[in-house]
Amino acid sequence: GQCPRYPHWPREFRWSYAGHLGNGWRCTRILEPSDPYTWADNYFCERTGPSYIASGMRWSYAGPISGMRCTRIIEFSSPAKHTWRDNYLCVPHHSPFIFEWSMAGPIPGKHCIQWIEPSEPLGHTWRDNYLCATV
Repeated sequence: GQCPRYPHWPREFRWSYAGHLGNGWRCTRILEPSDPYTWADNYFCERTGPSYIASGMRWSYAGPISGMRCTRIIEFSSPAKHTWRDNYLCVPHHSPFIFEWSMAGPIPGKHCIQWIEPSEPLGHTWRDNYLCATV
């Protein structure tokens, strides 16, 4: 058989603003409890199964997670009371994924996945946000 491997970025990762993707996916809930715009059903998912190594991804809406490599997920256009200033997507230090966040479109030279929440008002600019990584 094949040795287990990490999911391929970006092909085997998916953003969902409408719930868990179901079988074959390991989904991390991306929640900001202070934001009223239907963030409760948002997930960032990766392929899972016997042939995959889990990325170990974790989400925090209250600062970086100790002992992990964390990327700040921020949107300055969201109102301060929605607290999009202290949110982080974290992976173990041994993870091959080096994430970078952009509030203004994909980062040239990197592979990016759009994180979109259509329920957010246009002024909060949640339509041009991307999680990127070098492959």
